Amino acid sequence: MSHHVLALAFWASATLVAYVYLGYPVLVAILARFFGRPPRLAGVGDPCPSVSVVIAAYNEEGSIDRRLREFASRIADDGLIGEIIFVSDGSTDRTAAIALEQGPPSMVRVIDLGANCGKAVALSTGCVAATNDVIVFADVRQTWAPDALLRLLAPFADPSVGAVSGDLVVETAPGVMAGMGLYWRYEKWLRANEGLLHSTVGATGAISAVRRELFQPIPPGTILDDVYWPLQVAMRGARVIHESRAKAFDRLPEKTKDEFRRKVRTLSGNFQLVAKAPATVLPWRNPIWIQFVSHKLGRLAAPWALIVLFISGLALVAVDSSARWFFLVVTLGELVLYALAVLGLAGMTNNKLVSASASFLVLNAASWASFWVWASGHSVRSWGKVSYNTAPTPAGVERA
Repeated sequence: MSHHVLALAFWASATLVAYVYLGYPVLVAILARFFGRPPRLAGVGDPCPSVSVVIAAYNEEGSIDRRLREFASRIADDGLIGEIIFVSDGSTDRTAAIALEQGPPSMVRVIDLGANCGKAVALSTGCVAATNDVIVFADVRQTWAPDALLRLLAPFADPSVGAVSGDLVVETAPGVMAGMGLYWRYEKWLRANEGLLHSTVGATGAISAVRRELFQPIPPGTILDDVYWPLQVAMRGARVIHESRAKAFDRLPEKTKDEFRRKVRTLSGNFQLVAKAPATVLPWRNPIWIQFVSHKLGRLAAPWALIVLFISGLALVAVDSSARWFFLVVTLGELVLYALAVLGLAGMTNNKLVSASASFLVLNAASWASFWVWASGHSVRSWGKVSYNTAPTPAGVERA
């Protein structure tokens, strides 16, 4: 391979990685700072929209009673007109039976699907049954802040806003999971800035809301339901924003391998999403095309670029005598990064740099693996459960 081809491969891959993880976020932050449009929030005395809280679950008998009581209390205490629609996705335990025992019957409606159809079908079924102005999405495991529902609804006072994503705060964790927590804070910061410009790419499924008339049914088998429907909202001209004051509380999986599996499934969903909604990659159809390509698709390309960067850099050390030291330093820097990551994965230290390096390696390895999982047709069809402890209370988390 010629020197020119190697140099082109090196600089192209380096540019892509730098753009995805640094250039694009910095560009969005600068544009949001000077040209951002914060949504108008509901003020004192402004009418609140009526709400339909949709919760879909599979085999959650240990948590569903707490969750339904929490939302019934939120709706009543906030003085809202609302309902709770719980969809049991073919649960084989007592999930549906416990939900049916929950009250008041005038507020809680239970739909028991006869088979495990997947979250996309369960959510769409609940949304079709909804009758109120705004559909609110929540999962079973998390806990919401007392004011989270009103905070989530406040931006709908702005007619340009079609959907709102809340702020999921994860509990602090040691080792590699600490790096994952740092990555999640970075992700929320990026989403907030995207929302100030126009729309963020996707929402947080555990705490989000959409105007009922803008919700489009999610195709069966869709993995990224909380990316698919927000993209449909944005493609219809409405904004999808991130409201950082509407908080839900959760924790990461206990084991790194569980987080890796979860990320592989999630990232494979991006490939699936393009196949199910090809208009998302057409700039004349998708008003947030730049955000989608840079935020979502760029991260799918990053691990391949990292591989090319290392191989081309190593080859240029051998063939480029004029810049040998530069390529050697870059290649050694990559090796140091990966060595730190391995130390973190082995649990040899809780150093923040090591944790961040380990999480970077895990995320990119998951992104690389996600292509093969999707290409082989082995993306998880339905619910993929990993091991969690009971969701933390607000006092037990680090606020991002």
